[in-house]
Amino acid sequence: MDSIYYKFSSFLQNISINNNISTFKNNKACTYMLEHVSYEQGLEYLTLIKKHSSFNEEDIKNYCIINDKIGEGNKYNYKFIITSPSNFRYIFYSYLILNYLNSIKNNNPTICEVGGGYGGLCLAVNFFSAKYNINIDSYNIIDLPNVSELQKKYISMNNSLLKINYYSSLNYGSEIESNNLFLISNYCFSELSNENQHNYITQLFPKVSNGFMAWNFIPVYNFGFKHYVEDEYPKTGDFNKYVYF
Repeated sequence: MDSIYYKFSSFLQNISINNNISTFKNNKACTYMLEHVSYEQGLEYLTLIKKHSSFNEEDIKNYCIINDKIGEGNKYNYKFIITSPSNFRYIFYSYLILNYLNSIKNNNPTICEVGGGYGGLCLAVNFFSAKYNINIDSYNIIDLPNVSELQKKYISMNNSLLKINYYSSLNYGSEIESNNLFLISNYCFSELSNENQHNYITQLFPKVSNGFMAWNFIPVYNFGFKHYVEDEYPKTGDFNKYVYF
């Protein structure tokens, strides 16, 4: 396991034993990993959502209500809703992903997310997919076993109709039988050790056709696909980029 994830995974092992995820978002072991978007950054994401996407305030509010139901994350007043600013990042990234899927005419994607957090982006992509006339064929998440257990509980408690396939990161996607995958990895792939990145490149990436990554931690390199890179906006880190391939 990469050291950056050790504290988070250990914390999840404890709450898995207790079977209680009602307040996990406000624990420091989770906040440093998943719930660290500031109020000001939330405003920037919200401005971008309203400027670029087709999501109106009612759409935004409805998603935030769903994703705020469990976990007791830190919330702020954004006039039309009191919510976690992390929700606006999930919404904005769902826009980037769905808009890109439309641009490459992939309206029936098989999605594979490497590093799914607690499932907030998965919920957002599925929630907003109809806005872009996208029918997701299947959604797969690869993660550490403890994190996968959290995702199963969290997603099923928020939307019991979603059928998600969960895979252990210990196998690097080798168990996934589908091809022509659309890969998502937000602040995960680029954080992994060189060895773990290589294992994904050799075992998962041959099944991938296109994808989107929010990239951080290291400069973007040739990971086997023709890709183009944008500076992350709003900028939250020196190496942060959006990578489309």
